[in-house]
Amino acid sequence: MYLRRSILFILLFASLRVMGGGPFEPLSVPELPNAGSGTENERLVSSGLALLLGPFGAHRIYLGTTPKVAIIYGVTFGGFGILVLLDLGHLVFSKDLKSYRNNDRVLMWGKPKEPITPQ
Repeated sequence: MYLRRSILFILLFASLRVMGGGPFEPLSVPELPNAGSGTENERLVSSGLALLLGPFGAHRIYLGTTPKVAIIYGVTFGGFGILVLLDLGHLVFSKDLKSYRNNDRVLMWGKPKEPITPQ
């Protein structure tokens, strides 16, 4: 009987919303526009994924590539480990990761070919 009352009490009061008020308002902290922590976090996460799951292209999926590239990485185990090591080097030592985001090329550090137009 005591157990039923306690369960009923918990279910009844756990479903109520707690309304805050008074001087305990949450403080708003302004964000700094050029903090730069987002790119460093992205660099750390993508480098960690390259180390742990690089042969399956997890770092490339995290950076926004198409699944086609991840399938190529998975079939060749990251270009027999060579592509993963090159990707890791570029992720760690490059200054800007903008060229690696949403990059659909298998060799993400290579320059895109310019279209050949007939004359």
